[in-house]
Amino acid sequence: MSSKIIKLIENQKKIPIIGKGTSIDIKNKFNRLVLNKYSVIEITLRSDEALETSIELKNQNPDINIGLGSIKSLSILKEVAKLKFDFYISPGINKQMLNFANKNDILFIPGVSTPSEILTAIEHDCKLLKYFHAERNGGANSLKFLEEIFNDIRFIPTGGISGENMDDYFALDNVIAVGSTNFWSHKFIIVN
Repeated sequence: MSSKIIKLIENQKKIPIIGKGTSIDIKNKFNRLVLNKYSVIEITLRSDEALETSIELKNQNPDINIGLGSIKSLSILKEVAKLKFDFYISPGINKQMLNFANKNDILFIPGVSTPSEILTAIEHDCKLLKYFHAERNGGANSLKFLEEIFNDIRFIPTGGISGENMDDYFALDNVIAVGSTNFWSHKFIIVN
């Protein structure tokens, strides 16, 4: 199942992130994304209503691959893993969360920004990583440098991704997709 979701992420290239907002805000953004042919969407747990709304959207849209973002602790990961979302994303990395994900065979994409954090991921056989905050950590140039050292690691950069810089990331072999909170706006509609 994980390889199927990773392939869908890679094919879609632009992973919309629904950040803060009320339940209505989250639903409106989600529906707009679905109407514009996005089939992989991340919803962050950065508002009080986000989890309940995500569960509702998951139940109403079984053909959409929904991931939960902003997973900040092992206890949160344990709780949300019971809900069987398609993937889980964290802004950071820790060994307990990696061990839990491996033991329970869930697609967990931890956030990294340093070589030491990447080494922690490698130790836990995790080769798909969120590069966060991409723009504040050197942007595409930093990922290009990391590719020279970690040529078997793939990244989904997030943080500061925009229409002006996303092609710089797509030009890199170690980037399979980018994530942004801007993809629900009219500028990023997928055209078939």
